[in-house]
Amino acid sequence: MAQMCGWLSCTTVLWCLTFFGCGVNYMIRSNINIAIVSMVKKRSSNASAVVSECYHSDFNVTRNYTLLETLTDVELVDDDDENRFDWDEHQQNSVMGALFWLYWVAQVPGGMLAQHYGTKKVFGIGNLMISLIALLVPLFASLDYRALVALRVFQGICGGICWPSLTYMISRWIPTNERGKFMSACMGSSVGAALTFPLCGMIIHFLNWQAVFYVTGTIGILWFISWWWLTYDNPIDHPRISESELKHIQNGIGNSISEKKLPIPWFKILTNWPLMVNILLAWGCLWGMFTLLTQAPTYFYNVHGWSVQKVGFFSGLPHICRMILAITVGHLCDHLLSSGKLSVTAVRKFAGFITNTLQGIFMLGLAFSSCNSVMATICLTAAVAMSGAEPTGFLATYIDLSPNFSSVLVGIGHMISVTPGFVSAAVVGALTYKNQSSEQWKKFFFISASILLAPGLLHLLTSSSKVQEWNFPKSMAKEMKDNISDNDVEAQHSLTSNYESENHQDKEEVQ
Repeated sequence: MAQMCGWLSCTTVLWCLTFFGCGVNYMIRSNINIAIVSMVKKRSSNASAVVSECYHSDFNVTRNYTLLETLTDVELVDDDDENRFDWDEHQQNSVMGALFWLYWVAQVPGGMLAQHYGTKKVFGIGNLMISLIALLVPLFASLDYRALVALRVFQGICGGICWPSLTYMISRWIPTNERGKFMSACMGSSVGAALTFPLCGMIIHFLNWQAVFYVTGTIGILWFISWWWLTYDNPIDHPRISESELKHIQNGIGNSISEKKLPIPWFKILTNWPLMVNILLAWGCLWGMFTLLTQAPTYFYNVHGWSVQKVGFFSGLPHICRMILAITVGHLCDHLLSSGKLSVTAVRKFAGFITNTLQGIFMLGLAFSSCNSVMATICLTAAVAMSGAEPTGFLATYIDLSPNFSSVLVGIGHMISVTPGFVSAAVVGALTYKNQSSEQWKKFFFISASILLAPGLLHLLTSSSKVQEWNFPKSMAKEMKDNISDNDVEAQHSLTSNYESENHQDKEEVQ
């Protein structure tokens, strides 16, 4: 572990700011999902009460709530109609979904921007922009819903550049055998998502829906001030870092990072098999995670006949379990690396086994749960929790494969792996249209389990996490290799791993 400088090490401060930054990012992205309940006029409905095939008398399913009202259990203030909008369901869905329309397009540019300007500027300004845009939501909503849709599209682009930029800074601050613990900071997103509904519900209850955007936007701005003041892209540039911590970081990272701006080897990146396998693993994992987090309320409400209160109570549980598992797996994998019990590749395979194979097994359990609500709850919560190993698995692998171009790799990977967010929803809609039965949901869970298990098996058999030869131009790698002292084992490994067998590389990594 890094040595302390004063009260906290600079690495610990960086972890905290990254954790809260990821939380702010998700909070800003999802605040409108609860605010919209009080933004629109209540529409009369003659719909009958939901009666599911798994109905139990102890469940309250006789009251008519909208799905978003089910997730809060907070009595919302009835604003005057002047402060509400007469938006139909299509318009409401356009407002909520617009953020993701071009979100995927921003992934690769976000990684490229980090290569040139660093994580401090890209991640920081990206989060600042979505926070400032949040302050404008009430104004644009009062103009026209289409103006708000356009604003949300722009907000999605600004938010899309954030995540790929993170690995640029992480690759320069965190040694390989400490990345598992540090990458758990990305799980701040789960905490942010879990807290958004109750926090925004309370704001609406005591103030109004406009305050949701003013409060969350202000939180984002305050985070940005702390981030800009306390973070640096490279530890050597940090004015408050201790010599012992700096030396610890430099010794742990070695010479795998170039201080020069290198040309991006696009052809080698796009044809790299270990990267492709890692992206497939990420795609499968996120299919399962996005599906369960977004579809669970609908599934339990329509199939199991849960009351709206019960749906709301369990909506945050998977997020909490996911965070706990992320921290646990991160510490375990870093211990296995530091102690020499497993190589980097073996540790990443272990994490990939958790994210996809175990998640797939629990997904199968969910498919077979039928009307057993207890089994369904356990399997769903466990499946979502398994995705918590992703920071130690495929996210860390992007840095392992190429510390110099990790932000570009994450951008490419995210551009592909975020597509399940809307593809899985379309599949659910096609299978359950006018047929919300356990049998139709069973078919979907089988499809999802296959999507999880197939890349999980492929990753277990063929993946690699060794530094790829294109991380450095060969001429530069040879020149630096000749200048490395024989006693500098870790630095020498960073370069020779490009030319030696994986077995020898794995042996050197743990030293």
